[in-house]
Amino acid sequence: MPRKLLWPLATALVVAAGAAWWLAGGEEAPAPAVASAALPAASSAQPAVPTAASGTSPHAPDPLLTPALLRTFEQMLDGSQARDREGLMAEMRAKIDRYLPPEWRVRALGLLERYIDYRTALEALPAASIGDPAGLRRILDARAGIRSRYFAPEEVEGLFGAEEKFDRFSVEKLEIERNANLTPEQKRQALAKTEETWLTPEQRADRTASVAQLAVGEQTAALEARGASPQERFEERSKQYGHEAAQRLAALDQQEQDWQSRLSRYAAADEATRAQLQAELFTPQEALRLQAALEMRAADARKKAAAPP
Repeated sequence: MPRKLLWPLATALVVAAGAAWWLAGGEEAPAPAVASAALPAASSAQPAVPTAASGTSPHAPDPLLTPALLRTFEQMLDGSQARDREGLMAEMRAKIDRYLPPEWRVRALGLLERYIDYRTALEALPAASIGDPAGLRRILDARAGIRSRYFAPEEVEGLFGAEEKFDRFSVEKLEIERNANLTPEQKRQALAKTEETWLTPEQRADRTASVAQLAVGEQTAALEARGASPQERFEERSKQYGHEAAQRLAALDQQEQDWQSRLSRYAAADEATRAQLQAELFTPQEALRLQAALEMRAADARKKAAAPP
């Protein structure tokens, strides 16, 4: 089975969208940028969802229907050797009690079975291109349609609502930034309005810290340019941002290396091999942004080639 990790489509939309996650330590932050998209799989079966009883008032949020449940599903699916859907579900039934409370077993297995089918359906979506906001909107609309086929409205909202809102914001942000007919002030006002429309107060607070991320990007580029060792990186970042932030940045460095390694292997393959490698190396969500990642890599290579020695 392919590697199984879940990341929003927003990773292909706005490189700086995950502002300040590394600094603030927010667990519900957006996915990393295109260049650092793939987190390593979890190494142990730790429950990632609340363990509260499922009995809640009719108006209270369903404790099972959260993005954390999808992260749990990804942990369960990661590393599966099943060759077909029937074998995969047999594996999942055998291991689910290690991940979720027993009172959630029946509901969770039903959701997981539909989630697997949903992920398979996503593979039919075209690749996302960061240079085509209209195309990204069409992909979001198509993805929403697929979700509605497999999940009830309350399930869509609980499991995917936060991701969907952030992705819609990301597309609108991209459209505003690329609109040559808007003045800088009009862009500022339009961005403020779309933030208010799509982002939670917590997400908006994170975005105000994006300036800090830009500084980190400049520092990382300087560290890369001089070939700084991991220890040197950690020491400099600790001095500037603190120990915990330096640890998160070190984790992002590792994610970046993993993504670039897989991307290099894919880019070097011939067309006949790429389809197989795509299934082996990338999740359906990652595959949506392969083309964008390759385009960015090619653009960087051209820029370096054109730079004076």
